Amino acid sequence: MNLHHLYIFCAVSEMKSFTKASKKINISQPAISQHINNLEFTLGKKLIERRGRLFKLTNHGEVLLEYGRRIFNMVEEAENALVRSGKHKEKLFIGTSTIPGTYFLPGFISNFMETNPYVRFNVTLEESNADLIEKLINNQIDLAINYESVILRDEIQISRITQDELVLVLPGKHPWANGQIISFEEILTLPFIFHSKELFIRSIMENILSGNTVNVVLELSNLEAIKAAIIHGLGVSMLPYSTIQLELEHGLLAIANCSTFRVPRNLTLLRKRSSFELGTAQEVIDFLLNNNSISKY
Repeated sequence: MNLHHLYIFCAVSEMKSFTKASKKINISQPAISQHINNLEFTLGKKLIERRGRLFKLTNHGEVLLEYGRRIFNMVEEAENALVRSGKHKEKLFIGTSTIPGTYFLPGFISNFMETNPYVRFNVTLEESNADLIEKLINNQIDLAINYESVILRDEIQISRITQDELVLVLPGKHPWANGQIISFEEILTLPFIFHSKELFIRSIMENILSGNTVNVVLELSNLEAIKAAIIHGLGVSMLPYSTIQLELEHGLLAIANCSTFRVPRNLTLLRKRSSFELGTAQEVIDFLLNNNSISKY
């Protein structure tokens, strides 16, 4: 079987028109008809029924079209594989903080590498945007990913990736875990678990609670430790929604329905304005900013 003839047959069959196929593959209609006739002669089977403007594949034509699709899909896969295998393993340096580095980046990298297996990532953790920016300026990292903050550096370009939300988290079996509205005054009666001062969530909680007396029973520097403490009923705390999805699904944690303790927070991409991204860096940027699958993570 001549693969060129098969390609033309598939094009005609997909377009359901000799005229449209002629325009798509830039071959004259008489030439297309001749190629189809040659294919039918080679196979000894009628493939297409044509009566005036009526176009219909025979049973044999339907079978051949299905196998033709598979063949040319495999050809495309082979070409892509050869392109990928010809590329050197490229390394991209990304800076981020603990929360997105733990709960966002692994899923993003996994999704990205499904179509870009030749890329390798080197991830550096820094809690403050100031430290990440210094590494960007000094070319120690290519890109930075972190929660938004005020950045007064003209040489840094900031782009929104997606929105997260800080919420007040309760034990899954707490009496207020069923979604009823809770007043701010009621929340103040609960024992609180505070984050360490290095984490931005601490300052947000302090601003919300400013001027009120609260019972702080515990201070922890590790987010997973805070989740464990809440699950065991030691107190409540604010956490990014993205970090508690698994525990919410299994009923281990719940969100307090109090609007005062809901704070939207954007996850952002930081990069140098002066840099001109090519290749891998630009592919990662496009995937981060244009991929709908990471609107919720």
